Amino acid sequence: MEKNSSSKLWAMYKKDVMNLKTESIFMLAFVLGINVFIYYRVITSESTFGASGYGVLSAMVVFGALFLVFIRSFSLVSSEWKDNTLHMIMPLPIGGNTIFFSKLLAILTQTFIVGGISFALTLGAVYMILELEDIQQIFNFLAMDSGGLLSSNLMEILKMAGYGFVSFASLIVLVFFSSVVGRMFTKLSGLITFVVFILSNVLIGQLTGFIDGAVNFDQGSRVMILGEPGGGMTGNMTFMGTPELIFGIIFTVIISLIFFFATTYLYEQKVEL
Repeated sequence: MEKNSSSKLWAMYKKDVMNLKTESIFMLAFVLGINVFIYYRVITSESTFGASGYGVLSAMVVFGALFLVFIRSFSLVSSEWKDNTLHMIMPLPIGGNTIFFSKLLAILTQTFIVGGISFALTLGAVYMILELEDIQQIFNFLAMDSGGLLSSNLMEILKMAGYGFVSFASLIVLVFFSSVVGRMFTKLSGLITFVVFILSNVLIGQLTGFIDGAVNFDQGSRVMILGEPGGGMTGNMTFMGTPELIFGIIFTVIISLIFFFATTYLYEQKVEL
């Protein structure tokens, strides 16, 4: 039985990944085009941002690609109704948990692929643009206070990436929940989806602030020092204390599970084709 369930999940996952293939190619083409444009403008101009400036610019390009992934996730559920594929899926012995977990895995796979390739493309463009001394500044910043296997700044970047990935997955779950709620209404479905998504995030934000205040975490630890007036990179980078990070990840996972099972319940019990 377990093998059968795994086979169903794998089949759904492959279908959802293939549905995202075309969009992923266009997203990467967009990122490549932006990097080529930036490189062209830089080599044909005498203006320079410095190491920190190009670091911010490259981050904006990568986050732009991830934002496109996030926007696409809104239509991933609604397209099932639009393309009438749910008429074929719902009569099959496939539960809502399998369907939405498959879609979540597909979106996260797209996130890894698009985000990773976008980062590599942007990193290559920045490497060709920067002067040797600027590149050395970046390496010095990443290696700062290295007293173990990883430097303190690199560890903070990894913590930021890990927490960001968990938070992004939670946002996708909220997108699924909002989309299913929106499909419960025949009129203004898109507007209802948007309102539910915003209200869900506001509710979670309020709850997070209340629990943070009760636990009394040091909110002042969320500080990043990435630049100096001269355009270089200096200072220690601090994203989040370890206790706060662990609490944030556990809290985010719990909230995500609640909304995930609420999504599958509404899908199986309340939504009509």
